[in-house]
Amino acid sequence: MSRGSETTLQGAEGCRLQAFIHNTEGADHGGLAIIIFHPYAHLGGSCDDPVVLAIFRQAMRAEAVQMVIRYNQRGVGTSSGSKSIWGALDLADAVSVCQQVRFLHKGLRHLHLIGYSWGACLAAHAAAQLKDVTAFVGVSPVTGSVASFCLRSKRHLAELSIRPDLPKMLILGDHDQFSSLSGLQKVFQLRKQKAGLQETPDSMLACTCMETIADCDHFFANHRPELAQKIMYFCASMCEVANQRGVSQNSYSDRMK
Repeated sequence: MSRGSETTLQGAEGCRLQAFIHNTEGADHGGLAIIIFHPYAHLGGSCDDPVVLAIFRQAMRAEAVQMVIRYNQRGVGTSSGSKSIWGALDLADAVSVCQQVRFLHKGLRHLHLIGYSWGACLAAHAAAQLKDVTAFVGVSPVTGSVASFCLRSKRHLAELSIRPDLPKMLILGDHDQFSSLSGLQKVFQLRKQKAGLQETPDSMLACTCMETIADCDHFFANHRPELAQKIMYFCASMCEVANQRGVSQNSYSDRMK
């Protein structure tokens, strides 16, 4: 299947980012753009990661999707610059890419960000910064002690607390070596307490679908089609809900039951 058309996106500080895009503009689609963020570059992450590719190709087939993009972080593939050790430049690039997509394609009605592993932290940061983002999917977001210390992964994920009404999906394997659902819930709740918010403990997650895939670890071997299908169902459902008027926020979780 096609890897998409190669193009170049503008990162922060003039960095040129190699990207692949599948665009169905002009077709009868739902006006949904999806941007996929790959794992940590220093550990071999790239936009050709098998999990990233599985999601990208599923999105190419989805009726609701008008455009899907994956890109190589700086220093990966033909992207310029050097790999970001501490992740600060990756975070800035993520915001820049989203802004560029929105600026160049003004007809889009929905913008969903999907991040895998460290990429989930990039997607969370961008979603917190940009009100144009209409849904977030975190695939095995890293919450381990090393990632939290070196990359501040928990801190970046917790940025989503400023957007409690943003539809979110958290999905990972039940044998994930670097994350857990209980750990992710704790991240959000701790962030709420530090921010001094007054919601009940569960209100932060009111718009969050949390799923595990059985007999599966961080790398989703033999489970990538299932993973990609679940994500695309979530994205299509969120677009449908957003296009309807008078639908309560609880419907987001209800759709996934």
